[in-house]
Amino acid sequence: MYVWAGQDTPIGTFTSTAGRQPAGGGTAWTREPGRGNAGPMSAELRPRRCAVIGAGVLGVCVAARLAEAGLEVTLLDRDEPGRAATGSSFAWLNANDKAPRAYHDLNHAGMRAWATLAASLGGAAWYRPAGNLEWASSAPGRARLAARVRRLTDWGYAAHFIDAAEAAGLEPSLRLPRPAPDVAWFPDEGYLLTGPLVRHLAEVAAGHGATVLSGELGRVIGVDTAGGTARAVRTAAGRTIPADLVVCCAGRWVPELAELAGAAGPVPLVPWAEPAAAAPGLVVQAGPVTPPGPQRIVHAPDVFLRPHTGGLVHLEAPDAAVDLHTPRADLRRWAEELLRRARNVVRGLQEAAVAGYRVCVRPMPADGRSIVGWLPGAGSVYVAVTHSGVTLGAHLARLITTELVTGAPADELAPYRPDRFATAERTKGS
Repeated sequence: MYVWAGQDTPIGTFTSTAGRQPAGGGTAWTREPGRGNAGPMSAELRPRRCAVIGAGVLGVCVAARLAEAGLEVTLLDRDEPGRAATGSSFAWLNANDKAPRAYHDLNHAGMRAWATLAASLGGAAWYRPAGNLEWASSAPGRARLAARVRRLTDWGYAAHFIDAAEAAGLEPSLRLPRPAPDVAWFPDEGYLLTGPLVRHLAEVAAGHGATVLSGELGRVIGVDTAGGTARAVRTAAGRTIPADLVVCCAGRWVPELAELAGAAGPVPLVPWAEPAAAAPGLVVQAGPVTPPGPQRIVHAPDVFLRPHTGGLVHLEAPDAAVDLHTPRADLRRWAEELLRRARNVVRGLQEAAVAGYRVCVRPMPADGRSIVGWLPGAGSVYVAVTHSGVTLGAHLARLITTELVTGAPADELAPYRPDRFATAERTKGS
């Protein structure tokens, strides 16, 4: 369910018939049945045709990387690219509260990957390294924030407290409460404008010969596997797309697609479809913003906000309990409440109105850890689903492409393999 005043032009469907041969020669490989993610790959068959399912930020990053590496890539999505969770995301680039240390480090690498990519392009309008300001209103909240800043500092992450005057200098729109709290400042964090980003990366993929299909043309209804390898994917439009490698980056739809592919174990996500499910969240856009409007990310105790395109501001709140069954009138009331809260936190919103609101289903692995790797029992089907898709997209795409093209497993991804769930099921049943 959504009501959305869209500001971004739909990306449309990109197609290219310029086929590309695998670049650089390389060793032909296929995954040996039963080897999980341990590798190495056998020298029998190099993947040539790849279907990437899901054209959110992670899917377009992977598709662009694989196409650049010389694979014949088809990128498929049931919606316009970037219109599902990616299009509604707060799109916060951070490793702020992402324990344990290995997951923090993975996200920190993700932040650096976006900075590197943007710099390689001579600067990118969709990359906004604006920094993040956060404070707490209660004594327990202040203690938790202080402990987090200490931990992050010990881990070499840029985080420290500043006083109200310095915070106001960084973000002139702030309306801090009185007495003014100390404010945590995370200068290396930022956000992405996901609409322009997805358009750009889809164009990059198409420029390397990829085909991008959306709607019924891109809605996958079958994954054909035989003899330990993928053969094709089938779409709702009746098209069969040959593929000897399938990479599934379809967010909340990954478990359904894994089942279609004949997975030997589950890919469990936090429930999202039933009433009171935790995965859905409310996102709101409001505007117009008048000077001095917010220029950075702000995490106030009861509302989170950042600038958006078109003179708008993006709003979320930790206590906005909505789901896919919430009546539209209740969603509207919540949207107005978030705008009221934001007016108390920053200047520039006195003339603003709610421009759009939407219930976004966030793909959230059940154990809180990303799921990245070969799908047990499903031949050459690889899955990638994470709650940190925006932060991790560029970095995961590099790691995934290296695994798929060279057959060498990435040590960074060892804690996140999907076969951990099959192992847990076997342990439970023994």
